[in-house]
Amino acid sequence: MSHKPEFSRPVAVRRIGASGLDLTVEATPAECAQIARRLGLPEISMFRCKYTLTLGRRDLVSAHGALAVRFKQTCVRTLEPFEDMLAGSFAVQFVPEEHFEESAAPDLEALDEIPYEGESIDLGEAAVEQFALDLEPYPHAPDASLPDGLVISEEEAEKLGAQEAAAQKVNPFADLARLRRKDS
Repeated sequence: MSHKPEFSRPVAVRRIGASGLDLTVEATPAECAQIARRLGLPEISMFRCKYTLTLGRRDLVSAHGALAVRFKQTCVRTLEPFEDMLAGSFAVQFVPEEHFEESAAPDLEALDEIPYEGESIDLGEAAVEQFALDLEPYPHAPDASLPDGLVISEEEAEKLGAQEAAAQKVNPFADLARLRRKDS
C-alpha cells in the first residue's frame, strides 16, 4: 500500500522546458492540518515553497526551493505550545526511478535524490520532507526557563555522585556480621 501524501503538488516534467520553471506551491488550511498531524505538531497555519526547476539530461530535475512555514510546536521545557517560523532554502534532484541508484555509503555533500515514476514530480511532498528534516528535535520556546534545581553544576553532580557511591559501598564483612547475629 503506497503512502498518499497530505500535500501533493504534481508537476509534469515536460512542463519544465529548456528555460526552466519557477513555481510556488502552498498548502490549504485542511492540508496544513493534515501535515501538522503527520509531523506531530499542534498546528501549521502557513506552508509555502517557491521552486526554481531546471531539466537536465535523462529527465533529471534539479529543484531549488525556498521554504516558509508558520507553525506551533510544543516546548520540551514547559510542555506548552508556542508559535514558530521556519524559513530556509534547499536543493534536491528528482531522478526517474529507472535511473535511481541508492548507494551504500551516502555522499553527504551530494544533492538529495528523490526517485519519481511516471511523467511528474511531487513538489508538495518534497517540501514536507524538507520541513520534517529542518524541524528542531527538542524545541523550546524562546522565553522558556528551566525550574530551579532541575539543572545542577558539574561540581554539584560530582558531589552527589560521590555521596551515592559512599552510601552504596558495601562492607565485605557486613554479611558475616549478619550471619553471626542470626546464629546467636
